[in-house]
Amino acid sequence: MGVVSSTLFAARNADKCAHQGESTRGAVALCQSVSSVDGASNSAASIFSGLTKNTGNALRKLDGAIDNIFAKFNKTDCLDDIMSTTGANSKIGALAQKAVNPLLCVAAGVRVLNDEDQYAALIEETAAMSTMFGAESLMKYLRSSITGSTQATKGLAGAVAKTASKSGTLTKALSSAQKWFNNLGTTTNGSAKQTLVKVGLDVLFVGGSILAYNLGKDLGEKLSHRDTKEA
Repeated sequence: MGVVSSTLFAARNADKCAHQGESTRGAVALCQSVSSVDGASNSAASIFSGLTKNTGNALRKLDGAIDNIFAKFNKTDCLDDIMSTTGANSKIGALAQKAVNPLLCVAAGVRVLNDEDQYAALIEETAAMSTMFGAESLMKYLRSSITGSTQATKGLAGAVAKTASKSGTLTKALSSAQKWFNNLGTTTNGSAKQTLVKVGLDVLFVGGSILAYNLGKDLGEKLSHRDTKEA
């Protein structure tokens, strides 16, 4: 996940925690903040490069402690796998990235338990979260194809990427978009222009994720017939 999208998601979840009573979102916001700092710590273009790099160094100082914990459970290979699939700059940053989606599922579970109609809430949250995760996986594939960045190849993201790559029309469109992005880098201030494109894609990712969740929630309400009850 990009630095901008992580920051926007962190702010959104922190707001929900502070003003909407969803205390479980606080842990999500914390992990997204760590992920954001981890990503920014490797960006020379950051206007806060001094601060983010110092913070990034602080995160990497925790790598030894993380190694020791995983070594005690003979899971060092698992940690290496997490590092390679997330592309994080520190091990604590990689773990923070991996923790976000499970914590979001926990938050959804809490919402179900706190709902008066738990059966309806379960249908709605399942539809909403499934739609959101599916849409995010597709957007990650599209973004990584355009910018040439590494992408997740396992789990839901990998399955969506494998399915999407079978579309000849989509593949051609992404190939053209990637050529445009690469050519943009050869123009005057090309690196800055590419950075702006990445920021734009991050913002679109956040918007697409929120839209997908809301659409899934609406679908869930229709399936649970809650929309009929409330009408």
